[in-house]
Amino acid sequence: MQFIWPDNATQAVPGTCPVCTHDGGHELVLVLPGAGPRGEDWRIVECPACASRFSTDRAGADYRGDEAPDVTFVHYYMEQGAGLRSMLEPLGFMEPGQGRMLEIGGGFGFPSDYVQTVLGWTAKGYDPSGMAVLGRDYLGLDITRDYWTSDTPLTEPFDVAYASEVIEHIPEPAPFLAAMRHAVGDKGIVALTTPNGAALNPGTTPGMLIPIASPGLHLTLFSAKGLEMALYEAGFANVRVEVHGTTLRALAANTSLPPPRHLDDERYIDYLRRRIATPDMVAPLLSGLRYRLLKELVNAGRNDEAVELYAEIAVSMRARFGIDIERPEGLILPESGIDGRNWLALLPGNITGLLYFRAVLANNAEADARAAAFYAGQAALLGASLRRAIRPMGIEDGETELLSMAAIRLHLTASIGIGSNAAPLLTLIEQGSDDRLLLPISFRKELRQAIVDDLRATHNPNILWQGLLPQDSGELNETELLHRTISAGMPITISPAFTAIEAAKDAESVRAALWAIWTTPRADEAWATISHARKLTLIRLVLLGAHNEASFLFSAWGDSALSRDESVATALSIAASATWN
Repeated sequence: MQFIWPDNATQAVPGTCPVCTHDGGHELVLVLPGAGPRGEDWRIVECPACASRFSTDRAGADYRGDEAPDVTFVHYYMEQGAGLRSMLEPLGFMEPGQGRMLEIGGGFGFPSDYVQTVLGWTAKGYDPSGMAVLGRDYLGLDITRDYWTSDTPLTEPFDVAYASEVIEHIPEPAPFLAAMRHAVGDKGIVALTTPNGAALNPGTTPGMLIPIASPGLHLTLFSAKGLEMALYEAGFANVRVEVHGTTLRALAANTSLPPPRHLDDERYIDYLRRRIATPDMVAPLLSGLRYRLLKELVNAGRNDEAVELYAEIAVSMRARFGIDIERPEGLILPESGIDGRNWLALLPGNITGLLYFRAVLANNAEADARAAAFYAGQAALLGASLRRAIRPMGIEDGETELLSMAAIRLHLTASIGIGSNAAPLLTLIEQGSDDRLLLPISFRKELRQAIVDDLRATHNPNILWQGLLPQDSGELNETELLHRTISAGMPITISPAFTAIEAAKDAESVRAALWAIWTTPRADEAWATISHARKLTLIRLVLLGAHNEASFLFSAWGDSALSRDESVATALSIAASATWN
């Protein structure tokens, strides 16, 4: 999908803002050539009064669709695509009780299922799409397959009306907000989320930008100011709009609003565990719930539980796909050019996240940097492969993009940590293009410094040799080099500078090897390298019998890290004993 960002000299586009009704010229901010539903250019303009963005085509899509939506898409949605936690975050203010919630345009109905399962509320859904049918079948939800409007029969107001990522699809937002206000009466609360119109800019990464633009689907991209104005105009007395990156969250009511509150972690984990325990759960939904639980456990540092859960997931993946996610180096990368449906028949849609969070466990909980490098490297490769395969289906995966970026960073840091020469891959990623590992240019520009920061934070002695020095990679691109590295079993190339100290035959050779490190350009930026070289020097001098010199250097350096090192303490103890004897 091509994005054209016109300059300010472009002629103003006439029209009426669907958010604030400003009637006049609007600035053309984005053109997506041929991306409209009928193959026409999709144009987005910005209102000068409220800064909201909206498409010049206001027709909107028909969401009634077929009785059963595309199975491949639904399985991908359940397994990976649904941002479950982000859907539930705006409902963090809700407490257990006997409340009633209306979910508008919720599709599958995860939020309704959450409030019923964990909070004990009663939920009612309205959604015109075939996803509503699956929500009824798979989760047992009460969802009416229709649009919610002000004319929909209402026996009594709901305590909460929620619409997550819905209002941007509506040709006329004002009647929609009026219908939400009608649903809660004078005492209930309206909660909604929608893409942040301000995030529609060239600095947003492709994985997030494409879903925000969604030509033919997203008609109105509110600014925070515009959404607040629209909610007040709908008749709400109290409104709160919060910016959360690429998303706007809003609460509105005629009573006082509850204070901001995050989703309770334990309640969310409880929900996932309860649903995972549901008998006869369809495989993609079960896989998606397990993956989301794995993510929560890893992020919470509950490593033993996470490792146990990953082993359970691995068993199910062997049965379902015939793959072993506990041996990431053995996973076969789908062939180039494969379409999304065939890709998702070979591997689960959440494979990138599964491998990445297993890499985090290997690195942080098991201190196994080699395993972390394998898991993270494959996560990055498969993340790019998946996104390339599903794009022709009209799908882009912002979470997989973020996971791929985190995975390649962890792969490089872990590789350097075990002595592997990662400099060629790092250099290739810096100098490469967006179409290999699908890493955004902003990320690639900052990656080297991020790796340096990681190595500094862990006091890794390899920081100078592989972390800072660019190195030519030959004829390969970054995808080919990463794939070859993993397939070859992560070849190890220990820094020859350190080896020179450890292999020195006399004290003079030790001093020369240390001097070579000390005088390397930018060595002053690599404290861990210098400290490690000092450690090797002290130990080697003692082994060579240069006890006085070792003791003198330790005292002169005043390196606190050395004084805490057990092997250095042993060496200095030997030196002291030899001196006194």
